[in-house]
Parts: sequence; structure tokens; C-alpha cells
Amino acid sequence: MGANALIIGTGGVGSVIGQKLLGYDAFESIYLSDVDTTYAERLKHRTPKNRFVVVSLDAMDTAGLAAFMREHKITVTLNAATWLVNHSVLEACAQAGSHYLDMAADIYSPPGVKRPAKNSYEAEIEKFDARFRERGLLGVLCMGCDPGAVNVFARWAMDRLDSAESIRVLDADNADIKGYRFAVLFSPETLLEELGAVPYFVRDGRVMSGKPLETEVEWFRFPPPLGLMKTYAVAHEEGVSLGLYKPFVDKGVTYSVFKYTLSDKVVQLARSLALLELDTWKKVKVDGVEVSPVRVACANLPKPATLGATAEGYSCVGTEVCGMKDGKRVEYFIYTMDGHHETYEHYGYSLTVVQTGIPPALTARLIVEGAIKERGVMMPEALKPDPLMENFSREGLKIFVEKREVTEL
Repeated sequence: MGANALIIGTGGVGSVIGQKLLGYDAFESIYLSDVDTTYAERLKHRTPKNRFVVVSLDAMDTAGLAAFMREHKITVTLNAATWLVNHSVLEACAQAGSHYLDMAADIYSPPGVKRPAKNSYEAEIEKFDARFRERGLLGVLCMGCDPGAVNVFARWAMDRLDSAESIRVLDADNADIKGYRFAVLFSPETLLEELGAVPYFVRDGRVMSGKPLETEVEWFRFPPPLGLMKTYAVAHEEGVSLGLYKPFVDKGVTYSVFKYTLSDKVVQLARSLALLELDTWKKVKVDGVEVSPVRVACANLPKPATLGATAEGYSCVGTEVCGMKDGKRVEYFIYTMDGHHETYEHYGYSLTVVQTGIPPALTARLIVEGAIKERGVMMPEALKPDPLMENFSREGLKIFVEKREVTEL
């Protein structure tokens, strides 16, 4: 008898996860849950011979969620909803005995700076790690593509070096979305919040901050057909976690950062919204109604799950690790790269949501099959990388490795 999986949030990413889990014999019943089950019902009805069960669940109802997990013997829960529900779902998993995966935490913010980091990955590890270990459970935080697969890339490279000095996570995209003045291929609220947030990175063992869209700006040459593109440091979990992870620090890492490539249009828009304070989830009262400004700013934008057919271009997401091996300077660039149109033709979803959905689905399978043995709550770099690296490409996340050696003549 196979395991039962629960997916919370069935937009584009949740739907991709559902499709992937359906292809694994390891899973018997796959519960597709959301407050609004429209996309879940759509996936179920268009998928022949499926093992989907559509349910309406409120991720903030911890007690109800835990009761559901117990009743349906949920082995692994995949949280594809907003980070706002992370603590609630983690608590339900700890109570009910389910493994846990999510794709993002709250934007990193050190205690006492700007706001308390109540939902940061560090707070989640601190609160839930011991409880998950006691119950023999694994909780993998931020296990999408970036963060997620890129953390695994970093660990894979670090394991092959004698020492290391820097880790750069780089996300490049030249997508052109036809028919819209402005559109985003993943959650637009998440993008605008990230671009407006203080970017944090690690230098010399210390978490450093900078100004949004002004910090650590540099040009990077990506593989063809992308080429030379301008990158900006952006608030992202892995930009901090990789530089603070003790085994990496012990190996010499003194710098880590996450960077996006951004068009001039996106940079200008993000700066304008930040100036008007429309890039925040913090609610304000308008005409007697409380609303989140970022939700209003994004209200008329198309849903990312509907954009796959209109996108052309390529995406490259990778991790550069620089260090030493056998007395030689070695640089690894491990990346995934694919075309937007080709991915939509294959999956029926945009490349961005496919890249995000494959790693957690694969990780869930490897957990229930016993290939991933770690227990506790952790970021992806704490996992042994080989089971994941051996499977990414065959699961549809094409992985490429560039290795450069520098020697003195």
C-alpha cells in the first residue's frame, strides 16, 4: 500500500506537484486542498485515471488540519501556499505525524531589524526541529527551485571541494509574455515584496544589508542564449542560509548572495510601488475596509497559472561555488535551464511553476521511499545531495554542470 500525500494550495505550483506525484507508484491517494478548490477540481477532471481527492481546507485552522491528516493517514504534506501559513501547517504536521515540505519562508529579517523574523526559516527550525526529530519526521523548508534545488546544487559542489570562499545563486530570465503590458510568471505579490525588501547577504561571516535594487549589482555571463545580463541582490532565503550553514563556514565560505536579473521596466515598477508603500502585506484601511496594498497592486494582473501559453524565452537558475581542489582554483556553476514555450507544451504550465514544483515532488517521493533519511527541520543544503542530483534531470528539471579550473603555467 502506498503513502498518502496532502498538497496545500493548488495554483500553478501545487498543480504541478500533483501531476508529478500522480506519476509515482509510491503514492496511493493524493489530496488536493485549497480554500478555493477551482484549480484542484480542474486538475482532477482533466486527468484520466487519477488518484486525486479534492478537499476544501483552511491552512490556518491548525486543529482541523491535524485532524484531517490523522484521519487520512497523511505521510507527507506539501505546502504550496503562501509562507503566511507555514507555522500553522508545521504545527499540524508535528501533531499528526506527517513529513513536511514547503517552497518559501518569510523574507529574511534579523531580529530587531525592520520587523521580527517570526516566519523566517531560522525561526521555523528553532521552533519545530526538536519536535520533528522526536517523532522521526522530516521537514524540508524552501524546497522549490530557488530556494530549494539551488541549495542542493551548492551542497553538491561544496562536497567536491577541499575549501570554498563564495556562493552566488543566480536567477536569469528573458521571458516575453505576449498580450500583457505587465505580467509575472510566479506570484506577483511575492516578487514585489522581494524587490522592495531589504536585501541581505553574507560577507565575512556577518549578515549584511543594503538598499533594494542598489546592492551588489553586477553583470554575469549566463549560458547561451541568455548571455551577459545585469543582476541585482534580492531578499531571498538562500542568500543568507548558504552563507551561515556551519559546514560551509567551516570549509571557508565568507560570501553568499542571491541575485535576480531584472528588466528596466520591472526595476522602475518596483521602485515606484516601494515609494508609495504598495509592496507590503501589512494591511491599511481604505474606505472602511482593511486591505493589503500588495494585493491591491496585483489584483488586476493575470494569474501565473494562466500564462504558460503566452511566454517565450528561456530561464536559467543556478549556483556558482568558488573554491580550491588539490591546490587548484575551481569554480562550479550548476544550473537548470529550459525554454518557456517548450515547457508549457509538455506540462501545460509555465516554466517558472514547473521548476518550482518538481523539486518538492521528487523530494516527497525520496522521503517515502527511504532514499532521504535525514530527520528534523532543515534547509535543503542539510540534505545529502546525491539522491536528488541523480534524479533531477530524469524528473524534468534539466541539470547542467560547468567546471572551470585555474592553474598557473
